[in-house]
Amino acid sequence: MDFKDVSRIFSVNSFLALIFRNSILLLLLSCTSCSGLALKITSAPEILTEPEPPLEIAWTYNARAGFGPDAPLIYEDVVMVATRQGEVHVIDLNTGKRIGDRRFGNAVNGSPIVIDNTVIVPLAQGRRALAAYDLDRAVMRWRTEGAPIQVGIGPVDSGGIIVNTAGEVQRFDVTTGANVWKYQIPERSRVYARPLIHLEFVIVGVDNGTILALSLEDGALIWSTHIGDPVYVTPAVHEKELFISTTRGRLIAMDLQTGTISWDAVLDDETIRISTPAVDDEFVVIGGSDGVLRVFDQHTRQVKWDTQCPDALVAPPLMTTDVIYTGSMGNSLYAFDRYTGELLQTIELPGRVKSGIGVTENGLIILTEPRHVVRLVTSNHNDETR
Repeated sequence: MDFKDVSRIFSVNSFLALIFRNSILLLLLSCTSCSGLALKITSAPEILTEPEPPLEIAWTYNARAGFGPDAPLIYEDVVMVATRQGEVHVIDLNTGKRIGDRRFGNAVNGSPIVIDNTVIVPLAQGRRALAAYDLDRAVMRWRTEGAPIQVGIGPVDSGGIIVNTAGEVQRFDVTTGANVWKYQIPERSRVYARPLIHLEFVIVGVDNGTILALSLEDGALIWSTHIGDPVYVTPAVHEKELFISTTRGRLIAMDLQTGTISWDAVLDDETIRISTPAVDDEFVVIGGSDGVLRVFDQHTRQVKWDTQCPDALVAPPLMTTDVIYTGSMGNSLYAFDRYTGELLQTIELPGRVKSGIGVTENGLIILTEPRHVVRLVTSNHNDETR
């Protein structure tokens, strides 16, 4: 063997070694991104400065898949979103960079919750129902089997409330995932909206037009009211009054304690689907599949103002002190003066808005279909995103 043969062998071996080293490196990077997600979740501080138009896009994040109807989870310095690809993404609030992601199943349609630095994820397909992941140790804490869960989890002390596709309303414990109580909805009707937790009540809207109020303590039925029209979105609550939107052009208010209907607003077109309402002391605001944003006076229960938008409004509107925001199926976010209805700004987004809007200090977090998370900030706001 001459010197050329030795050199050739050395070159081939070096090349193979380089490929092997790079392959190991890629494997390590891949395992890091897909299996380990360790971080400390800190509750977001009180919002002192609300977002005000004009707004502009600070960052856009590609989550690789679409989202369910719930708003993103926002903490002190991170944003958490779940996708229909079965992933939970954690995003740096200031920079829009990915902190990490974790795949939990085939699809996640409802919003997760975080309790004791454990993220609990509802699974929309397969035999698994819930998955709990410990963010301190970056390991799976527990999983439960059962019917899929298509809607978000209602958070409660030391656990949560879920409704699965078998019509079972369950309260579970965060430590083990075990059931605390279970209530079976009659006739196995379907639920398409996250349960509402308020005071001692669990409120569930059913697709057969029934509103159920269960005891948070033991799951016992407190009252049941049949309103006749399907309910596909989560109700809103203000003080001791519930506001229910239907798929047939009706907005209904009822007494939280008794389920008695106190107000029934019927639109002219019964084919209109109404969004989850935004409610405060002054107004009740709804978007409609007809593209009309309607603002009702809380005291008179009459329309204070309405406005026609170019596209359907299916996402819940958001009210601040001075502004009403609503996202559209036409890739836009509209900002209106809450008292006059004047259009303050139209912001073009990278996709349709079907989910709730998250609020940050001087900004908003918007989920757009088919895959993007967008942070908007007040144009003159100078922070780390600028």
